[in-house]
Amino acid sequence: MFPGFGTVVNFLLVLLGSYLGLKGARFINPKLREGVIHGIGLFTLLLGVKLMVENKPETLKVFFILLIGTAIGYLIDLEGRIESLSGSGKDFTNAFVTSSVLFTVGPMTLLGCILEGTKGDSSLILSKATMDGFSSIILASSLGKGVLFSAFFVLVFQGSITMLAYFFGEFIDPQSMANSLFIGGGIMVVIAFKLWGLLKEVRSVNLLVPLIASLFI
Repeated sequence: MFPGFGTVVNFLLVLLGSYLGLKGARFINPKLREGVIHGIGLFTLLLGVKLMVENKPETLKVFFILLIGTAIGYLIDLEGRIESLSGSGKDFTNAFVTSSVLFTVGPMTLLGCILEGTKGDSSLILSKATMDGFSSIILASSLGKGVLFSAFFVLVFQGSITMLAYFFGEFIDPQSMANSLFIGGGIMVVIAFKLWGLLKEVRSVNLLVPLIASLFI
């Protein structure tokens, strides 16, 4: 298997799951869909808190990464640009960002990509891909086609981490990983509240800027 094999499978399963969710949305009981979404929100909140508790960040460094990264995200209006490109407005963007964060933020993503890139072991990322595939069915049926397009974010984001690990694995700073997981945990808490219909004023796609930056700083 080639480096990135697990990510390609992840990409394809999210595409397939999203397609099935979009096509089968009318057959899924609305109460069941709402319950599953609320359950995903609770799981997201718990995992986000767990990431923040387990990872000890460089507090000052994380503060400046969040401050500058979020400011850049808002200055370039990243969320607005995605809305304009999609032509589908806030619902598309919300679905895209929510599912992108759920599929890529967490220890399974980072550790799975690094394990595949450095050791050629795709088992962890393939396990994650299976879970993402099933989750995308419900997410797409509830949130819409933005979930399908999040598959491309998964491909680029996880593929980049895998390639970095493949070529520069020995240079990856464990502290940068801890900072990234800590920031990711905070973003997951925000996403959980947005899944419950709260914090609508927070343009969460702009928060992806500091998350990505924290991996490389």
